Amino acid sequence: MKHIFPIYQYTLLVSILLISAGAFAQEEAAPYAVGDVMAAFELKDAHDELRHLDDGVEMILFSRDMAGGGLLKEALHNAPEGLLDDLHAIYVADISGMPKLIAKMFGIPGLRKRPYPMLLDRDGTTTARLPDVEGEATIIIVDKLKVTRVLHLTNAEDIKVELGLLARPDAESEEAAATE
Repeated sequence: MKHIFPIYQYTLLVSILLISAGAFAQEEAAPYAVGDVMAAFELKDAHDELRHLDDGVEMILFSRDMAGGGLLKEALHNAPEGLLDDLHAIYVADISGMPKLIAKMFGIPGLRKRPYPMLLDRDGTTTARLPDVEGEATIIIVDKLKVTRVLHLTNAEDIKVELGLLARPDAESEEAAATE
C-alpha cells in the first residue's frame, strides 16, 4: 500500500497542473474586445510579400471562413484601386481551415488575382485572438492598435457602408428630409 499512495499524489498533481494549464490557455485565447491593445504582427500576403499590422493601421477586414471571405470579396468587388491604403486598412484571412494541397493549388493562386493585398494566416496562430462570428465578415477599428470598435457583418452592403462605398441608410433619409 505504501507504493500506491505516491501514484495517487502524482496523478492528482498532474491533473491539477493540466487543468490549470487548460484554464490559462483558454484565458490567453480570449478574442480581442473594445479597449484591448492588439499585438502587432506580420504575415505574408498571397504574393509572399511580408506585410504588417502596426500602429498605422486603422481598420482590419477579417475572415476566418469562406462565408465571411465571400462577403468581403463581394463588398470589395469594383472598389476603387487603393481603397484599403486610403483607409489605412488591411485585409487578413485565416486560411488554416483550408487543406494545404487545395490552398497551394487553387486557393492562394485565386487570391493572387484580387486587386488588393490579403495577409494570409496559414496556420491560424497569428489571428487566433481576432474576433469573429462564423459565416460573417469582421471589421475591427483600431487606433494605434487599441480596439475601438468590432463589427460582425452579414451582408456586403453593410460592409460597403463601413468602407465608405455606400451612404449610410440613415444619412440618405436625413438628406431627403433636408431637401423637402
